[in-house]
Amino acid sequence: MHTANSLRFLCFCIFFILFQANSFAQERVIELSYTYEERNEEFIITALNSSSTYYTVVVKFDKLFGLRANDKLPAMKVVPPGSHRLLKLEKSGSGQPDFSYRFVYWKGIANPRIEDVQYVLPFSPALEVGVKEVGSLSDYLKQDSDDDHYAIGFNMIDGDTILASRKGVVEVVEQENQTENLNYTFTRERNYIRIRHDDGTIANYQNFKNNSSFVEVGTEVLPGTPLALAIQTREMGDALMIFSVFYLVIEPDDFVDTKDWDSYKYYKPKFALKEGLEYLKVGSNYRGYINTELITQELSKREKKRYLSKK
Repeated sequence: MHTANSLRFLCFCIFFILFQANSFAQERVIELSYTYEERNEEFIITALNSSSTYYTVVVKFDKLFGLRANDKLPAMKVVPPGSHRLLKLEKSGSGQPDFSYRFVYWKGIANPRIEDVQYVLPFSPALEVGVKEVGSLSDYLKQDSDDDHYAIGFNMIDGDTILASRKGVVEVVEQENQTENLNYTFTRERNYIRIRHDDGTIANYQNFKNNSSFVEVGTEVLPGTPLALAIQTREMGDALMIFSVFYLVIEPDDFVDTKDWDSYKYYKPKFALKEGLEYLKVGSNYRGYINTELITQELSKREKKRYLSKK
């Protein structure tokens, strides 16, 4: 039987991943430029996202004379891959237009409107799996925290297939980093798959066999899509797959350094069970459950029709 402390230790790897996310703003994947349209006397600011995923950009003006922006400032925009119009500066008054700006950006969709979606248990309907508690780092350090940390562990068996719980796109696959000996607690040597959902939330699936991933970056998954194979660890004595859902929050503040604008919040999903929809209870066992309605719940009518035609 696992102790509460040993399960709390597992949170370190989750926080390590989230702390990595803070470094995304350092990557040079977003560039801003502007053009002048003489006919309308306006400047068009464009963002080029050279990555394959979404970023959130905040534009802050140090100077803005003789112009007005067509959006609230500082402007915060979600930028998909490619080139996209960000802002328009229109002439205002009779003065000579002049402006300068700075921008910062983060990987992800900030402040998402979270959709009410039924999550699917990440294992086969042939399995009955127990749910374990995974505490936060502040719990382990015995510190007060105002975060809303939420992660659960599914007590699977070595070799069980981990399934996607929701429709999304794979953003990160780490499948060559799982240590063969987890007798020590604080380790970065754990595999994980990170999947971005349509509403901007991120699901993280952690702990699985090296080189067992069935997906790669860019793969679109549906509920029930195989992701990887669970791994038994010496430390835990079972194949505990850790699952969490989180999202990016950005709060621009002129009186706070930009590096302190971002944070991450956790989301507690409801899972679809044969008996209905509910939050999972720690210490309880659940049998996997999935059907066509759950698989297609986030598909458009055209996508759903195409999916059903292939069945």
